[in-house]
Amino acid sequence: MIYSRVVKIERMAKVLINEYWDHGLKKPIRTYYLHDSVIPPFTMSLGSKKYIMPGWYELDKNEKLPNIRDIKHMKPNIPIKDNIPNIDKDKVYKVKSSKGNKEYDVNMNISGSLECSCPGYGFRRRCRHIEEVKSLL
Repeated sequence: MIYSRVVKIERMAKVLINEYWDHGLKKPIRTYYLHDSVIPPFTMSLGSKKYIMPGWYELDKNEKLPNIRDIKHMKPNIPIKDNIPNIDKDKVYKVKSSKGNKEYDVNMNISGSLECSCPGYGFRRRCRHIEEVKSLL
């Protein structure tokens, strides 16, 4: 008999459990999957309770903590925010400041969004330098 159950906690990662019986064993065999989490899986003991984290999935009292390597990690598919097909992700674009006395670097970060080295981007997460690079492409 094979069955699966999904444990979902709102706004947190989901821990999926597959459980099956192998002939001759007295206990079921479980495999764990951590779904939609940017944080890699880890286990934690808090008092007498044991958890798979993130997601706060509580293990049974008689169950031992699984090996971290045995927990599969399905990372979320993060969409590219700016969706600019013509930008080279390894290239750094140099843009002059409004006064013309400084140059700022505009490049693509890991998530596919453009970021700038100017102070305005540091405060507002948007600036005219990024808009200038977008307009050139």
